[in-house]
Amino acid sequence: MRVLAFLGVVALVAAAAAATGGKSSSSSGLTFSKIMTYAEVAAYLRALQRAHPRVVRVGSVGRSVEGRDIPYVRVSASLDAKQSKTPVMLVDALMHAREWATLPAALYFLQQAVEHVDKGLDVVVVPVLNPDGYEYSRTKDRLWRKNRSKKYDKKCVGVDLNRNFNFHWEDFMMSGDGASDDPCDEAFAGGEAASEPETKSYQAFVKALNKDKRLKTYVNLHSPSKAIFGPWGYSSFAPTVPDEAKLEKIEKEANAAMVKAGSKSYTISSMAADYASTGAVTDWVRGVAGVKQSFCLELPPGATHEGFGVNDADILPLSRRAFEGLKVFARYAKKPLSQ
Repeated sequence: MRVLAFLGVVALVAAAAAATGGKSSSSSGLTFSKIMTYAEVAAYLRALQRAHPRVVRVGSVGRSVEGRDIPYVRVSASLDAKQSKTPVMLVDALMHAREWATLPAALYFLQQAVEHVDKGLDVVVVPVLNPDGYEYSRTKDRLWRKNRSKKYDKKCVGVDLNRNFNFHWEDFMMSGDGASDDPCDEAFAGGEAASEPETKSYQAFVKALNKDKRLKTYVNLHSPSKAIFGPWGYSSFAPTVPDEAKLEKIEKEANAAMVKAGSKSYTISSMAADYASTGAVTDWVRGVAGVKQSFCLELPPGATHEGFGVNDADILPLSRRAFEGLKVFARYAKKPLSQ
């Protein structure tokens, strides 16, 4: 089945949206008329599995520091196959709590994956990677970024999960760039690599997902820089990856697809060319887990909260445009340029 069969046709998507007043909601609880809460997302995922038991499986990556489940969804035409060789694409959202736009973008992609299952690609989505921080950003501090760990400083809570992965984690200590050792800083990297339960469990999850070398593309959703970043993030002095041209081809095609759908053009570069990030997940996925097609997709800024807030009316258009880019990443998960 061609990738378009899995990813859907724009006309079908438009028709579905029109049937629900343009908000693309469903009886299972999915809505694009607002940003869903953690509890609403969890309920939707359970409903999705009940409605599509043959192709949807919901599981747990692990637990957050406050004990919340970190759910994932796998969409596959061969869920029960013991030795499947189907390539896998992994997408996650809300690693940084305040980046709310990433959640509907991930859920829209998931919805389309379920409605148009592709026999040639398994899709795994982790919609809320930082549930504690996300709920805190909803109830206490809209611009909260980190998790809610209190083990380093009772007054200065939290670790930046995207500075806590075990790849070049300690480099910031020598360079003074890419992260911070100050618990009060929003880029606090933690006391050691993979110190946080969210990070530690996600590393184990990704390794298990790629145990048969089937994980071909990883996309880590962020906002609001409007950029597509490839390796490396840990230093602007890091060596250029040998497959840079291949990765850039994928990034440019994803950008073109989103621009065609109505977006302004994205910046395309290595992450470190924009800002250094030691211990970043995209670096770890490539450098340790061995997935060469590892990308950070930074969605455009919203209209409120320093760009991190999205007006309700903008949620669905933003998600649709992001979907067009994710379709390109999915195509290259099926036929990787770099592996």
